[in-house]
Amino acid sequence: MQLRTMTGCLVIAAAVVGLPGAAGQVPGLQPLEGVPPFPADNPPTEAKVRLGEELFFDSILSGNRRRSCGTCHKRELLFTDGLSRGWGLDESELSRKTPNLLNVGWQRSMFFDGRVKTLEEQVSKPLENHREMSLDPEEGVARIRSDPFYVRLFAAAFPNQEISFDLVAKAIASFERTLVSYDSDFDRYLLGDDGAMSDSAKRGMQLFSSKAGCIKCHNGPLLTDHKLHYTGVAERDGHGIPGTRYKTQSLRDSLRRYSYMHNGRMMSIRQVIEHYDQGGSAPEGFEAEIRPLGLSESEKDDLRAFLASLNGRVHRVPGDFSVAETADFPQSPQSADAADSGESGAAVNDPSYLKR
Repeated sequence: MQLRTMTGCLVIAAAVVGLPGAAGQVPGLQPLEGVPPFPADNPPTEAKVRLGEELFFDSILSGNRRRSCGTCHKRELLFTDGLSRGWGLDESELSRKTPNLLNVGWQRSMFFDGRVKTLEEQVSKPLENHREMSLDPEEGVARIRSDPFYVRLFAAAFPNQEISFDLVAKAIASFERTLVSYDSDFDRYLLGDDGAMSDSAKRGMQLFSSKAGCIKCHNGPLLTDHKLHYTGVAERDGHGIPGTRYKTQSLRDSLRRYSYMHNGRMMSIRQVIEHYDQGGSAPEGFEAEIRPLGLSESEKDDLRAFLASLNGRVHRVPGDFSVAETADFPQSPQSADAADSGESGAAVNDPSYLKR
């Protein structure tokens, strides 16, 4: 396997991962490592991350004090909810599935329609939605100001600043940027461990990058182009307008999800592969941006094996965040948490991986 260095990280040569005849036009596949970029006006500190984590899991930020961000983004489920679609305060399904928060710090926009560009801006949206958390952000600030515990945490995280929702959003966003997923079999393979991926997964990666054409939209370290596309997914229960374009989802940890597509319509990765193989299921009068692929059953199995190789082992950025000063991609962290079971997607404590 030929590897070369580009902008500080290793990528497979274009001859391996590019589309036929399109070398240099489509970004390749890259390993993911390091620390997500932080905005210049919200540099990370340990105190800020700790405050954000407390707020993320505290029901103080919901109208009835019975729900937190962590209600739908459960730590034990890798910050998903385990449901096909989100569950609302009114005890009914929401129109879209709950997004995965791992690697959200590298995303260029938020929500499936990409309507918000930063994590700080995103924080208020679930609160303002009466079906999600149903709380005026300013009421949330009033609650926090009257809580001695949070008064102390804010003083440590934002010295000499009055508690405001802008600071609430900065704290929660800082915590969310610590949620990552990398050191997958795929990452290890790209970084030189030829035995990290199975033969089936390697064949699947080649299909992904050639006949299946997935790499046109799923590329780079996150396996997403961060753009909006219409892939012919049928809308559910009258929710959504046919033909609406949605953001390309990162494929990392895709086999750990409980449903797929923006509305949770598909319940297995095999259904997703079949959808793309058939060229989508757009209703009459609408045309998807994909075409039938003609994949064999063994090729579908290989694609699934490749997607399985994207399950990460590292799920929290370790180290001192006070050194991350700019919005650029800093160097890789020097250690990881938990222990390595040897299985793709298991937790890892292998500093040598991050130093390679």
